Amino acid sequence: ALLYLLHAEEKHDLYVAHVNHQIRPNSDKDQIFVEKLAFDFKIPIYTKILDFSSKKKSSSPEQWGREMRYSFFNQIHKKFNMDFIMTAHHGNDQVETLLLNLSRKTGVAGLRGIAKNKNNLIRPMLDLSRKKIFNFIVRNKIKFIEDQTNKDTSIPRNFVRGKVLKPWEKQNQKIISSICSSIDYFNE
Repeated sequence: ALLYLLHAEEKHDLYVAHVNHQIRPNSDKDQIFVEKLAFDFKIPIYTKILDFSSKKKSSSPEQWGREMRYSFFNQIHKKFNMDFIMTAHHGNDQVETLLLNLSRKTGVAGLRGIAKNKNNLIRPMLDLSRKKIFNFIVRNKIKFIEDQTNKDTSIPRNFVRGKVLKPWEKQNQKIISSICSSIDYFNE
């Protein structure tokens, strides 16, 4: 959705960066999907394929993947002297992060959630719920791929997503925007 919107806006020189973590069986399929999308939009794409065996035993797969991903994004950022990097984190990601931070006995800093702007990194969709983005995608017939590992509730973030937030949203459709507003207050 973010790439679709930025491409339609025609205000920026865009580059796509994709990291294939090689953790999931469908990761090659995801990479091909992103490469085709960039090709169709005539946007340069830069990909990196990771070697999962290089992960230190002391780091979680999620932490390792995040560190490798942002390292690659920063390399591309510097190489092409870009103004900024954008990711499509959304309001549900923000709420999940807050709840995970709380479960880990966070301090005040953990209440701030995911930063909207940090150095060269911008996350413009943090105020939008996954549901709003999904509705936009459906209305505009945008093709997408759903990461099948999102259904694995043995992963803490997926547990929060599927077992806590999903039922909560059914009871209170404004829960994501309400908690995101609270995070904005925490940041102030």
